[in-house]
Amino acid sequence: MGSYLVSRLLHMAAVLVAVLILVSTLLRLVPGDPVDAIMAGNPGITEADKVRLREQLGLTDPILVQVRDYSLGLLHGNMGESLRSRDAVLPLIVDKLPATIELTVFAMLIAILIAAPLGVITALQRGRPGDFIGSIIAVLGISIPSFLLGILLIMVFAVQMRILPASGYGGSMVAALQALITQGDIDPLLKSLKFLLLPGITLGVGVAAYNARIIRSSIIEVVRQDYVRCARAKGLREQAIFWRHVLRNALIPVVTILGLQIGYLLSGAFVIENVFAWPGIGRFSVQALGWRDYPVVQGVVLITALIFLTINLLIDLLYVAIDPRIRLR
Repeated sequence: MGSYLVSRLLHMAAVLVAVLILVSTLLRLVPGDPVDAIMAGNPGITEADKVRLREQLGLTDPILVQVRDYSLGLLHGNMGESLRSRDAVLPLIVDKLPATIELTVFAMLIAILIAAPLGVITALQRGRPGDFIGSIIAVLGISIPSFLLGILLIMVFAVQMRILPASGYGGSMVAALQALITQGDIDPLLKSLKFLLLPGITLGVGVAAYNARIIRSSIIEVVRQDYVRCARAKGLREQAIFWRHVLRNALIPVVTILGLQIGYLLSGAFVIENVFAWPGIGRFSVQALGWRDYPVVQGVVLITALIFLTINLLIDLLYVAIDPRIRLR
């Protein structure tokens, strides 16, 4: 186990270095000047002032030199300063990250709550009307783009029915739960959920539909295995066979997909946050990209990549708990 963890950590470090070099290079090849974006709307700035500011920000150095200087700063725990606000990048990202994590976790919970019963029902009802209806629902969920679904939900629930807000943030879910536990005040939780429902459903539906198909296929494959036939031959009840043998073994490919889908949810959150004006790192990075704020975009990509790699490592370790036959080497 120890050697496995060391090798995976080294692999994560190599991936982060590659991501840093690639993103830093591509950002500086994108047309546009950060100084022009920063000074937009300020007619008193002369070209000489812009040249001086570019030199102060190090934008006149070659791309490789800029990437090298940024990498050296990372080794000392410094993610640089925002070119626009001159604030440290790390606190800016830390301030926006909880909102994105809340949205991602909520979307994953919605996906699991929809996918698990839908996948089980379609597997157990294979070839019958329940399977047909469930398959139609899953295909629709996969086919509808998330941004289009978000706009449709806004039109129905916010514009026409007026029961949910169209955009915005209702406060931290963690703080709302803390207030509920310590003070018995449920209002912050209800307010937070009201703003979280539409973006969470929008982000989670596509993942739910895909997971439902995976769960269905996995259960059907496990049901055909010899150990399931053996359990039936011993006279075990179907309910016991399903919970003890079928479902547990069918979860292994599902867990793998869930680990990979964290990256999908994080990238999808970048789009959904802009649709619903959600104040997370996705909306923040899109704004920073428009400003050509290189350090902010680099920091967001690195933090996102680190989260994705860490979750996948935890998923690999979870395999052992699900199936004792698996050993990590």
